Amino acid sequence: MRKVIILGASGSIGQTAIRTIREKHLDIEVKALVAKSSTSIIDDATYFECPYLLSDGKSEEEIISFLSSIDADIALNGVAGSDGLFYSNILIDLGFDIALANKETVVLGGSFIFEKASKRGVKIIPVDSEHSALYNLIKGHSDVDKLIITASGGPFADRADLSSVTLGEALRHPTWKMGKKITVDSATLANKGLEVIEAGFLFGFEAEDIIVTIHRQSIVHSLIRLQNGAYYAQLSPPDMALPIVDALSDGNFHLRDITAPLDFSSLNLSFERWDPERFRMLGLAYEALKEKNGYPIAFNIADEVAVDAFISSRISFLDIARITEKVMEKDFSAPICSYSDALSAIYKARSLASGLIG
Repeated sequence: MRKVIILGASGSIGQTAIRTIREKHLDIEVKALVAKSSTSIIDDATYFECPYLLSDGKSEEEIISFLSSIDADIALNGVAGSDGLFYSNILIDLGFDIALANKETVVLGGSFIFEKASKRGVKIIPVDSEHSALYNLIKGHSDVDKLIITASGGPFADRADLSSVTLGEALRHPTWKMGKKITVDSATLANKGLEVIEAGFLFGFEAEDIIVTIHRQSIVHSLIRLQNGAYYAQLSPPDMALPIVDALSDGNFHLRDITAPLDFSSLNLSFERWDPERFRMLGLAYEALKEKNGYPIAFNIADEVAVDAFISSRISFLDIARITEKVMEKDFSAPICSYSDALSAIYKARSLASGLIG
């Protein structure tokens, strides 16, 4: 029986994990739940007969005390946004393996988070469908030449003029049901940019060796190209249940029929180039990965601040990229060697972005 903590238990990742564990009767024992403020997890905690923590307003010491009291093998970090780095840092200190759905941990933590995990003997297993696919595809191959990450294209793949985009339009994702922040990021392709940066750090690839292609069906989650020219891909229906429980199991028990089978009698797959002029955020992410140091943090935090401003109607849709680019024009060349280094760069980027928004 795999013992699990679920952080971000009221969010889409946490709720998918909870639902799948219950419906599939997996060999997983939920030992604790953590959510920011939603009391909806109380019913889930009652079902699993486990303690829970509503973290909003709790001090760092209280959160650490709660997590350190739990006997678990692995923690699912489904916390949204930059707060995820805070939790990942704590989980590594406590020695928990991490099923990581929070891409900001990698984007903000850079190489230091993996060095720290390695020293503590902690495994970081990606949960994003794209990175879960790459994680499994790369196993057994020492000659991977390129990583190919697919993107659904979001709601504006065919829209030429994005100057008048409303929040309602940005939140109409054609494939995935997610929270507001990540859905807006999918509309700008910033979310795919975060995944490019994450893939670079997770798998040790440079920006020029990571390719993004628009794949509207969301069936092929990622591909690898070997040095001999062969491509290998992972296909499954667009359902986050599989990458979540695959990371939680980490090969410790057998998974069967987590998602429905594909119908190959009517399956059509297409791939397209993304437009760098309309989707500037993805281009900025590539620049951030090339520069490394604090530039991924500048990209991540500027986007976070700008998306929040867009959601609250203080800026336009296109202002998200403009603000992010302005922040990234500042000097973020200092290496990120520790959690405190990351916090300093986060503060700087947040201050700059907030100042631009006014």
